[in-house]
Amino acid sequence: MIAPNDGAVHELGSTPVPAAGQVDDSPIDVGIPIATDLDALWRAVEPATRTRSNDVHLPMTVAYAERLCAAHPEANTELVRVTALLHDTGWSRIDEERIFREGFAEGWKTSRVRHEHEEHGCAIAREVLPGLGYSAAFVAAVVAIIDGHDTRPEALSLEDALLRDADRLWRFNPTGIAVASGWFSTTPAGYAHLTETQDYPELLTEAGRRIALAELARAKRLFRVDVLP
Repeated sequence: MIAPNDGAVHELGSTPVPAAGQVDDSPIDVGIPIATDLDALWRAVEPATRTRSNDVHLPMTVAYAERLCAAHPEANTELVRVTALLHDTGWSRIDEERIFREGFAEGWKTSRVRHEHEEHGCAIAREVLPGLGYSAAFVAAVVAIIDGHDTRPEALSLEDALLRDADRLWRFNPTGIAVASGWFSTTPAGYAHLTETQDYPELLTEAGRRIALAELARAKRLFRVDVLP
């Protein structure tokens, strides 16, 4: 049993990581338990959620993180959830025009602006977490995952892998596809193809892959990609 505010992480092993528990691939907005234990953290970073649709992306990432942690009861669930909540808050400290000019252009995955949002996200975590009672070890573990979650080629731990999958899963959901298709100037069908061919192979857990395929199938059906390519 992991003690509260403990920064313990677990070795990743080979990927995709098999689920140790039950995988729930039902729609993410169905039957979500409303956990209030992170409300103080949400309130502390609320201004930092209002950039780049993060007031949509971050709650969805936390919801997916909770689904993935249920499939991996061995993981440090608190660490994954808190990191999911904070991981993209750093975008709030970057000019939004730069975000869209550099962050979604050719070579966007290695753009400087992506490194900057990780650096700012680490700073925000260091600023807000200690005052909410989180230990130094826990804060260091959060920062270690945020730092490189988009740009580092490999995950450092099981918790890192769960965060990465949770971060990507909204791209398979109708809401994420609707938002991101505008960012990438493509159609919902075009973005669905992009995420299926580029993002799906990057998923690190079997649970994440199963959830992704279920969400994507629902999105394709909803957006009628058979007749609206």
